[in-house]
Amino acid sequence: MTPPTHIVQTFEWDGMPGYVVVNTATFEDLGDGRTKIVTLSLFHTTEERDGMLKSGMEHGLNQSYAALDRLLAGRG
Repeated sequence: MTPPTHIVQTFEWDGMPGYVVVNTATFEDLGDGRTKIVTLSLFHTTEERDGMLKSGMEHGLNQSYAALDRLLAGRG
């Protein structure tokens, strides 16, 4: 982690064991207490990428971002 600009981490999902994704989250201060988060996921093969896309994991990701929004707003 390089505070406060970005975090790099690996991710392996039980539904596709052995396939490790490298995720990079970059944080940009927009002013007025706002921060833009850009997440890049690096898959090593198209099979890995397509498997993740077909898994429906975007629903869990959206739930995670909604929970983060509530937490940051003090409602979490």
